[in-house]
Amino acid sequence: MRLYRDGMHQHVDVIVIGGGAAGSAAALQLGGVRRSVVVVDGGEPRNAPAAHMQGYLGYDGLPPAEFLALAHAELERYGVDVLPDRVAEVDAIGDMFVVTTVGGRRWHARRILVATGLTDLLPDIPGVAEEWGRRVIHCPWCHGWEVRDQRIAVIDTAGFGVHQASIFAQLSDRVTLLSHERTLDDDETARLGLLGIGLDARPVDRVVVDGPGIAVRFADGAKLDADVAVVAPRFRANSAVVEHLVAAEPHPSGTGTYLVVDERGMTGRPGVYAAGNVADPMQQVLHAAAHGSRVATMINVDLLEGDLARLRGTNTAAEWNERYAVHESGMWSGRPNGSLEAELADTPAGRVLDVGCGEGADAVWLAGRGWQVTATDISDVAIDRARRAAADVGVTVDFAAVDGLAEAPTAGAFDLVVMCYPALSMPGGVDAMRGIADAVASGGELLVVGHEIDHQHAQAGGFDPARYLSVDDIVGVITNEFSIEVDETRDRPNPPAGAHHSRDRVLRARRVS
Repeated sequence: MRLYRDGMHQHVDVIVIGGGAAGSAAALQLGGVRRSVVVVDGGEPRNAPAAHMQGYLGYDGLPPAEFLALAHAELERYGVDVLPDRVAEVDAIGDMFVVTTVGGRRWHARRILVATGLTDLLPDIPGVAEEWGRRVIHCPWCHGWEVRDQRIAVIDTAGFGVHQASIFAQLSDRVTLLSHERTLDDDETARLGLLGIGLDARPVDRVVVDGPGIAVRFADGAKLDADVAVVAPRFRANSAVVEHLVAAEPHPSGTGTYLVVDERGMTGRPGVYAAGNVADPMQQVLHAAAHGSRVATMINVDLLEGDLARLRGTNTAAEWNERYAVHESGMWSGRPNGSLEAELADTPAGRVLDVGCGEGADAVWLAGRGWQVTATDISDVAIDRARRAAADVGVTVDFAAVDGLAEAPTAGAFDLVVMCYPALSMPGGVDAMRGIADAVASGGELLVVGHEIDHQHAQAGGFDPARYLSVDDIVGVITNEFSIEVDETRDRPNPPAGAHHSRDRVLRARRVS
């Protein structure tokens, strides 16, 4: 389970936005495999106006609020936090997400699950909103059994009246379709006749409470007495908080919007998933819970791949983006490396490649001294910050997000290649280093600044130096082509305040062949 704190921020595997059936079922699955999960729930489920929910095996007829109370209690057993709050903002930082709530809580998450449901946009008929979920309903699967054998007036507000009336006719022989000035075709009219459904084409003016039932009043002043009215609302996905990351699209039915997801539940934005009504407006509570449960298993598979990459010791962009993302104000001090400054203070400017440039402090310093700088890092979060740092001081650096294990720089293109605290994972690090060394032009230099490694202390802290290319490994790679001019361990000049490692091994070598 991955849950840790950094000051006022918390870091989790998954933030679930919405604690209804889909979000709670997803959180249950993820908590059950010890993922760290927080559910942020605004407490406004779509079915809140309904007295009971139907069709959920084992919970049929249970009030929706009681169902959610049971669901949230189950989540607590798995260490899942349910936070009664609203999400105000979701920001993407590389492959990580920063979620801020209205209440001021802030979380860093590897994945986001949007389970916010939808909002029913009711037809503009007076009385409908006031009785919604009680004497005005829309779904025979959700409310039909409760109104069996009653007088049912189906008001065709979205072109689906014939379909709705046909299903309600299975529950009552007193169903009337009010086509609301819509002209039916011959097949539709015949269907109504075969099913014994009445038809009235006059425009509906309003719905009013009339004793224990309702009255549907027409524009001409007449009325139809009924026990319940049926309408078909339009709908809007409750996705505004993430629509800068993934936009809602028109639903194929033409009656609203939804978030499009693939078979895994992933939206068009990697790392952002959706489940329940926000992704499929036709789902009932049971379907939404099942969808959330399934999507959770896909999220776990996604997270597991990242976990395996870490265990293999490989440097992935996602891993490094996550490291940078959790340090919003910057992971490093913003100052150039003191050992690099000392070594290059008197070196004439030329073409330089900064490998693993991080947030760009060294590259900016070099550019300020007249170097023509190319700087690369595996993390696009770091590269974005580096570009801003260069722009802030008005220097030009060619920054690029590059995976050094997979992509070698141009051979012979640089007078100087610098690497401060290289993190090239093994076994690919040796081949990557050969490509980096080849980028040094004849007569040019390679400068490597590495930490003095205390192996016992490093391994106690969970870092295994054997997984990464060491300075000794680099010496072995370059021996035949370079003359080593400096190889010594020394205190770093002017280290940042609070630095945990202030002794560096400095390697400086010149290409001779």
